[in-house]
Amino acid sequence: MKNWCPEKVPINRDEDYHTHYLGELEDGKLFFGCETFVFPKGFTSNSWQNERLEYVVVYLFDNDGNHIDTLFKLLGKSSDVKLGQSEHSLKSLLEPLGKLKFRNIEIKPFSTHIDGIKFGLIPNPETQSIELQPSSTISFFEPWDGEYFT
Repeated sequence: MKNWCPEKVPINRDEDYHTHYLGELEDGKLFFGCETFVFPKGFTSNSWQNERLEYVVVYLFDNDGNHIDTLFKLLGKSSDVKLGQSEHSLKSLLEPLGKLKFRNIEIKPFSTHIDGIKFGLIPNPETQSIELQPSSTISFFEPWDGEYFT
């Protein structure tokens, strides 16, 4: 990592917002569940709902914040996703993990590939931020205190 980038990124849990599904499993592993999207061919027309793909993702980490697994579901094009479907699908990925303890976490930046697309908490040296990709839904900046920007 670059010297501007912290080894671990604290993430504050904000209920009913981007970091609602954040915390710890009974076995000490950490989790971060979120809804995200990608434009696999880029944004090419005014009909973005037919170009954008919706995903729900649950990232799993060991108790030291190392990424160890990714659970995900492709929901389809935005135009085909029903109201509440994302939330329901995210909960269905989390349910088999057992009892969840919702809380703030600290994790190391990471990346993984889903359907050939780069996902993760990825450092951006140009802005000296760490972004939740692929949609850049939230970004973290110095002083690395767990607060994020949308």
